[in-house]
Amino acid sequence: MVTWTDDDRREMRELCRVHDQMMAEARADDPGETLVFKVMEDAGPPAPEPGPFTEYQSDVLAHVIVELRKEWREERDEAIAPLRAEIADLKGKLDAVAELKGKVDALLTLLQGAKAEVMGLPRKRPSDAA
Repeated sequence: MVTWTDDDRREMRELCRVHDQMMAEARADDPGETLVFKVMEDAGPPAPEPGPFTEYQSDVLAHVIVELRKEWREERDEAIAPLRAEIADLKGKLDAVAELKGKVDALLTLLQGAKAEVMGLPRKRPSDAA
C-alpha cells in the first residue's frame, strides 16, 4: 500500500502542472496535429480495485454475520414460541366450536322437520272428544 505525504502530493501537482504547460506549448507550436483514436483488440477489462478488506477479514466478517443471524433467529423463535402455542390452542378450540355448530345445525334441522310434521296433523274438534 502506497502512502502519500503532503510533500509528495505537492510535488506531483507541480509536475502535472509543468507537464500540462509543456503539452499546451507543444500543441500551440503544431496546430495541424490531431488526435488519432485506436482500438486495441487485446485490451482487457481494468483490474478490479482492491476492496476495503483482505480476504481473511471478509471471511471473518461473513462468519460473524452468519453467527449473529443464527443468534437473532433463536431469540426470535424463543420470543414467539408462547404465541405459537396459544395459536395452536385457539385452533383446537375453534375446531371444537365448529363441531358443536354442526351438531346444533343438525338438531335445528331435525326440530324443524318435526315441527312441520306436527303442523300437518289434523286438529281434533271438541265434538270428537267424547
